Amino acid sequence: MNFDYRFPLFESILYGSLNPFLPANNLAADFDEQYLSMGFDSIRNGGIYGFTFYNPANFKCRFYYHKLVQETFSYCNEILEYLEEVQDADSRAYLGLTILDKHLKTCLIKIGETLQTNSLSQTNFLQPTQDTDPELFSNSYIFHLLKVCVAKAYIEVQNALSDVVLNPLTEAMLYTAVVAEMPPVRCYLKQKSGEKLQQKEKANNENQFPQPGSEAPESDSEMNLSKVDTKLHSVKDLIALKIGSDRTIRRLLAKKELIGIKQTNGWRIEDAELQRYLKNLKSKNHP
Repeated sequence: MNFDYRFPLFESILYGSLNPFLPANNLAADFDEQYLSMGFDSIRNGGIYGFTFYNPANFKCRFYYHKLVQETFSYCNEILEYLEEVQDADSRAYLGLTILDKHLKTCLIKIGETLQTNSLSQTNFLQPTQDTDPELFSNSYIFHLLKVCVAKAYIEVQNALSDVVLNPLTEAMLYTAVVAEMPPVRCYLKQKSGEKLQQKEKANNENQFPQPGSEAPESDSEMNLSKVDTKLHSVKDLIALKIGSDRTIRRLLAKKELIGIKQTNGWRIEDAELQRYLKNLKSKNHP
């Protein structure tokens, strides 16, 4: 088979240079610079399942979030396109065995082992306390995100090979039977549905994920990430919002009091970053 069916970044995150446990990848690393230097090209979610997860709370989580989601969408798009071209039943059955059972299921098993061995509970980032270790918070977030990304790939491939997959698994079944999580489990994938979904995606592009410590998104407040992008403001936008003059805003960006993304057509500031800056400014003015 010419197509590379291996899930992107999996080996690197579990065993290689992107392993979040490495000292080089702790919160003190320059994830802010790495994140700001990343490309933010929108990638179409060509599958039939929408993808939901929580808002990354720091630059380490944000870096892994954008990197993983972009790679997941690209992987699913390519593998689904490849499977459409394979018509022979025996070949499709072989692909199902190879991609689903021998690879993606094995990935989920290994993720489950990592979650259990390192006590990476979702509670660490959904309900953190003052005593929660920041690295534990971040690593729990990253490995559960990886779990959901692999599960999306599994469900998409399984659907594409529905003619040869005899015993399809649901997302919940993957988490309980393969990842070995105790039920009930949180699910993050939802099948898209025509025009209603498109309207929902458009509306959700303006929404924010719940902050860490909040409850999981309910079905009618879930955000479908058909594109890996966020709402961005230009310097002119910030001037119009009376954040400051052009000179003031550029000085804030230069001092990194306000974090922005330098693009060819000027600075862009994420809405979440703008809200963070305004919140800090308010707390300084009204202690």
